[in-house]
Amino acid sequence: MKRNLQELKKELLELLYEKSFILSSDSIFVLSSGKKSNYYIDCKKTTLSPKGAYLIGNIVFDKIKAINVDGIGGLTLGADPIALSVSLVSYINNHPIPAFVVRKEPKSHGTVRWIEGDLKPGGSVVVVDDVMTSGGSAMKAIKVLEDEGLKIIKVITLVDRKEGARKNIEGMGYELDAIFTVDDLMEISV
Repeated sequence: MKRNLQELKKELLELLYEKSFILSSDSIFVLSSGKKSNYYIDCKKTTLSPKGAYLIGNIVFDKIKAINVDGIGGLTLGADPIALSVSLVSYINNHPIPAFVVRKEPKSHGTVRWIEGDLKPGGSVVVVDDVMTSGGSAMKAIKVLEDEGLKIIKVITLVDRKEGARKNIEGMGYELDAIFTVDDLMEISV
């Protein structure tokens, strides 16, 4: 039974809230940006679950299926399960989009590459991430991809914490497409 996009998004939001959203009365969570917060979104519990992978793969594929894309990925580790889910769904839909991984540091041996995957020089790519605060991980991936001569077509995050990522990504010349914002998760917790 095929479900519509709104149903898939509703299920994904509920799954994110159930598996990945932790709310505290105190600012006890230290974020990758160094800031402290009273909530934490551990998206890997959702992105690495079978249901999460299915929902994410279908939702993100729907966003990019009409554009010419040669690859999907981002900085390891947050982007990896998203890219693989979308790549699998794209193949099932006879519109294969290869996944790629941007390393945090270049490989120290062999080809000494930053990017793993089958990307062609000058290709068009979509950058994904699970949660964005300042957008630092996505911006690092974008810089590496630009330096390798790839064209970034779209930047997508599952959740925008609304703490500067949009402004920073737009400052690099790209639009940020957030499937959800922290407000969507906070509304459920009320």
